[in-house]
Amino acid sequence: MKKVILSFIVVLLAFQAEAQNSLLWKVEAPSGEISYLYGTYHLLGADYFKEKTAVLEAYKKSETVVVETIIDSNQLMTLASISLMPGKSLKRMTDSTDYLLLKDKLEPILGMDLAVFDMMKPMVLSSAYAVSLAEELTPDSLNYGGLPMDVYFAKQAEKEGKELMPLETMREQFEILFNSQSPEEQLEDLLMVIKDTASGEGAMTGILNSYFDNDLDGLYAASMEMESDPKDMEALVDQRNKDWVQKLEAPLNESSHFIAVGALHLPGENGLIELLEQKGFTLSPLN
Repeated sequence: MKKVILSFIVVLLAFQAEAQNSLLWKVEAPSGEISYLYGTYHLLGADYFKEKTAVLEAYKKSETVVVETIIDSNQLMTLASISLMPGKSLKRMTDSTDYLLLKDKLEPILGMDLAVFDMMKPMVLSSAYAVSLAEELTPDSLNYGGLPMDVYFAKQAEKEGKELMPLETMREQFEILFNSQSPEEQLEDLLMVIKDTASGEGAMTGILNSYFDNDLDGLYAASMEMESDPKDMEALVDQRNKDWVQKLEAPLNESSHFIAVGALHLPGENGLIELLEQKGFTLSPLN
């Protein structure tokens, strides 16, 4: 799968012998402390939890809420420079046929002329396209209102006075998203996905179905089916998981935490489930 889609499964998700059929896991530390790990889908509204009460019960039992990052709108203007490519132009990087294709596919999504984005890295356009694709393919019956679930947990923690622990800064996330590939590589991936819409739609449909079936293995398989470059998974998921476990090991031994991160961070040999077990934690699925 091309990085444009993978990024937003992550910025939206090695198999084990036992099927991983839960998004919610109980985490027992060597010290005896009990925490919970939940795999989110970043575009899903928090009204989803009206049907998934076990998730909210786990949240309520925990003293600290862990999220990937805390969104600070005051930092967005400062960080916006990371999304720019000074000295480069999208139009100059693209032949006339491909540029017209980008205009045709993206301008209805963007609601403005593609020229406005001429000096922005193609990942900006990839994000808009991937979000639009996910929204288009999500059935009306699975459209839930409310804040995006990751934002919901962060806001609730602040409202209720729970400790809030981010695993990354916004700058770190921007760097991963916009600088782990060159602008040329980002453009190549964007064009490939737009030209092969059937594959992108198939992968996204598989991801959505697996998520709503609580099927981590299916989610992982759907994500990897079109993955052509292992380096994408390493930068976007594997290395981040390893860094997160280092940050989590001591706190999880000291008190109860509710960890809400993108579902693709859970499965696989470099997933949080396996990495935490290697550190001596016992993980059990909660349906």
